[in-house]
Amino acid sequence: MRGLPLALAVALLSVLTVPAFALAQASDVGSAPPARFGLSAADLNRSALTFLAVPSGGSRDKGHEAAADAGSPLSFGVEYAVLSDFIFRGMNLSEHAREGREKLNHRLDTWIDADVGRLFGKGSGTLGTLSLAGCFVWYGDQKKLDPVGGGQNLYVAGYLLSWKYEWEPVATTFTLGYNFYSFPNRKASNTHEWTFLVDHNDAWMWKGLWPENEEGVLNPSFFFAQDVQSGPGTVWMEIGFSHEFAVAEHVALTPCYKIAIDHGYVRSKTGTGRTDSTGLAFMQYGLTIDFDMASAFAWPEAAGGWTVSTFLYFNDALGNVEDNDVIQDEFYGGVAVEWSF
Repeated sequence: MRGLPLALAVALLSVLTVPAFALAQASDVGSAPPARFGLSAADLNRSALTFLAVPSGGSRDKGHEAAADAGSPLSFGVEYAVLSDFIFRGMNLSEHAREGREKLNHRLDTWIDADVGRLFGKGSGTLGTLSLAGCFVWYGDQKKLDPVGGGQNLYVAGYLLSWKYEWEPVATTFTLGYNFYSFPNRKASNTHEWTFLVDHNDAWMWKGLWPENEEGVLNPSFFFAQDVQSGPGTVWMEIGFSHEFAVAEHVALTPCYKIAIDHGYVRSKTGTGRTDSTGLAFMQYGLTIDFDMASAFAWPEAAGGWTVSTFLYFNDALGNVEDNDVIQDEFYGGVAVEWSF
């Protein structure tokens, strides 16, 4: 959509002001620390492997840490998000004729992670992390959007099984995943895909400038998805960069950029153009602000990790997908609350 709804704009403004209020009220807050380098790959893995290109808050890492401290190999979490639009690989799936007046999208993510090494009595991380996740999207104007479909407001459900392993000698994390997608209003569109994600810690490239830095600076990543239903020749790829800055003691700001490459994937889903050609689909510019509520309010570890996030994105459509009106320039955003333990 070209403009955010009033309710979402108010919500975004609220999230931006909450961190400042909390910092002013917290008794243990000193001067803001300098910006730090690095965005943990775990902050991006779940969102990249599911069908929502919206990064989650940072509490998932805190859930792993809390589980480790408690001696448990398991961690789990829930995230609820309100979105102005549901954008799936550049395609807007929640837009009807009344531009800017439709209802918001609601998304619920749940997941459970298992440290495989610790499950078998070995060291943490030695055998990677096995994850099972679910994602459910609800949209109040579904009947207007799809009058000939079933009209169910819960219109997308996704299930993900993945395994992640950090190979320390090359400072790279590899994640293999398998996604199952269900569309209650369009059961014929139900599909599944296999994916892999590569995240690299590029701190070694910058040792001349920051000798003591151990965190990534550009955090390059590569994502690959192949839809089984569409056939082996159609794939979707993304090359991304991101960097997290600690702008205050409990507030992190993360700008990000990615470019999406379509090899017949969008064309196979929309029936437009050749499915054996490769081209750029869009460039995405994004900004996320995370507020760590648990640390800001000194909540006990038993409460788990709590993060409030707000995010804004702009997709710049490119090439044939834009010429064929399949992917358009989009400005969208949302607010999310995440809890993990």
